[in-house]
Amino acid sequence: MMSGSENEKNVAKALLQLNTYLEALELPYNVKDVYRLAYKKRLGKYYNDQWIDLLLDDPNRQDILTEPYTVYSIAETLTENGYKPMIYALLRIAHQLEIGYSHAYVIGIAHE
Repeated sequence: MMSGSENEKNVAKALLQLNTYLEALELPYNVKDVYRLAYKKRLGKYYNDQWIDLLLDDPNRQDILTEPYTVYSIAETLTENGYKPMIYALLRIAHQLEIGYSHAYVIGIAHE
């Protein structure tokens, strides 16, 4: 199981949910791409996304995806925990891919 504070766990859960959501939509981006777009230029030489690989490789990640979630709940969690640049990156991606925003309800795909 993931370690860390409750906020860190919530962010990790939101990132896994976002990655699953992007996969379900068959978009050419994953959560690591979104993080890179949001932070690589901003953090410069301090940028590091290896922790996302660890998160995506967590053997318990499927357990995290069993509860229902929405685009709104993902965005809310990321925003409340200081990851608003990822929301802006998602909006840029949606604009680039000419995707209109719609509120979608997703249930963990692995649980189906």
